[in-house]
Amino acid sequence: MKLRLTVSFCLSITLAGLSIGTTYADDHGAHSGAAISAEPAAALLVEAPLAAPLARGLVVVPFHTSHLKVVPVYGAAALAVVPRIGHLHVSVDHSSWHWLHSSDEPIVIQGLSHGTHQLTLELVDANHHQLAVRELDFTIP
Repeated sequence: MKLRLTVSFCLSITLAGLSIGTTYADDHGAHSGAAISAEPAAALLVEAPLAAPLARGLVVVPFHTSHLKVVPVYGAAALAVVPRIGHLHVSVDHSSWHWLHSSDEPIVIQGLSHGTHQLTLELVDANHHQLAVRELDFTIP
């Protein structure tokens, strides 16, 4: 069977998708700034690196957030979503650069030298404004 897409068919699919997206936002989170300000402050809990992988030089750091869901969504429009969404900025050993971590999976780092290191995790909103900071010292044997 050969599928033939016409301009009107593609436009219909696009409009249907926009309609579903609007309904989803209305039912699942797009609210006014007042709703956001009523939310409790976002929090970040960082656990110690898992011991078994650390003994092999692999840093695996579990973390949890409260009052914020870590997702790969960015920009000013995402600031109106309730519950709050955001991501992490991650840096090692006070580096001048960081990377984004945008899932709730543990942070995994490999290739660090033996010795003591410091991991800095910044919990930020979808527009990269800092909400919480945690630093974690660890040693790779």
